[in-house]
Amino acid sequence: MKRLFLHNLHNRLGAHFVEYGGWELPLYYESIITEHTYVRVSSAIFDLSYLGRIEVSGEGAESFLERHTTRSISRKMLGRGFYTLMLNEGGTIFADGMVYKLSGRIILSTNPLVTEKVYKRLKDDAPSGVSVRDVSEELLCLSIQGRRAQFHLQRLTDMELVRLKSGSSCEAYVVGAYEAVIGRVGYTGEDGFEILIHPSGGEQFYSAVLEVGTSEYLIPAGIGARNSLRIEAGFLLYDAEIDDNTFPTEAGLERFIDTDHDFIGKEAYLKRKEEPKTRCLVTLNVEGRRIPREGAQLFAGNELVGAVTRGTYSPVLSRPIALAYIKPEFSLPGTEINVEIRGKRAKATVVRKPLYIKKLAGR
Repeated sequence: MKRLFLHNLHNRLGAHFVEYGGWELPLYYESIITEHTYVRVSSAIFDLSYLGRIEVSGEGAESFLERHTTRSISRKMLGRGFYTLMLNEGGTIFADGMVYKLSGRIILSTNPLVTEKVYKRLKDDAPSGVSVRDVSEELLCLSIQGRRAQFHLQRLTDMELVRLKSGSSCEAYVVGAYEAVIGRVGYTGEDGFEILIHPSGGEQFYSAVLEVGTSEYLIPAGIGARNSLRIEAGFLLYDAEIDDNTFPTEAGLERFIDTDHDFIGKEAYLKRKEEPKTRCLVTLNVEGRRIPREGAQLFAGNELVGAVTRGTYSPVLSRPIALAYIKPEFSLPGTEINVEIRGKRAKATVVRKPLYIKKLAGR
């Protein structure tokens, strides 16, 4: 099992660990609910270095990567950071990830479950002059998420973060000496930043963030809070809501597909998107205290109509919530169904995504 470069630091901070994607990762430090709440009212720092990082560079890198991604990279301005899909020939989802368009290179950040296959696909297809490198061990990914994320990070960089718009990235120095890529992106529904930094500066940066945050309501957070935050905010996870068998429109991801360029799977996607859906991804409010887990079945009367992908407890809403696939005729907001949890059925209501929308706050 792999360990994070900063594993010993997380251990000293009291992390409770769990296995995910072949990695031993911090699940939580104090508690998932506490860490979740800090992100919603202040901020927290996450170590996301288990995510894969693939660098594509050289003449023709943009047009090459466009062939594999559903977003039109050449139309994006330098410095953009954006979410994209990669499709199979049949139009289903091969992988997803974040793209950082930087000067002279493009970095694709992926779920660890797909990093190897994404790297192989790109490496095998790369034409002469295009370099594809797995730089996962050359760059750590640390993330500050929350309403006060800008305030905390600003004290550690000379980049004027107020000028960095949501979905943008830049190259800057942090803690005075270390080059980093800073992207104003996140996975929590709040303002936030992902910082790509060489391992030599990782511990100093992480420790500096905690030092700044000691009296400013910032704490370390693990993947437990990351998961509950993303469900609240309606973000999807590979191998939960999406996988090789998922068609983009089922998951509501058609807005991340630019059809103004050619990409693998485009023809099949355009053909199939006109066909009726057999299932839709929805968000559920669940009554009671029991949390529906992966695979929990959904019923309308005695008819099986769907299943939960992931469920959690929402500290903001003070109730269990879940993401689930359901037959289209039961997917309208306000539809009441039942979810089976440990042999008993609980009432659930389909609600609009996302469950949580951040309140506007000054940047």
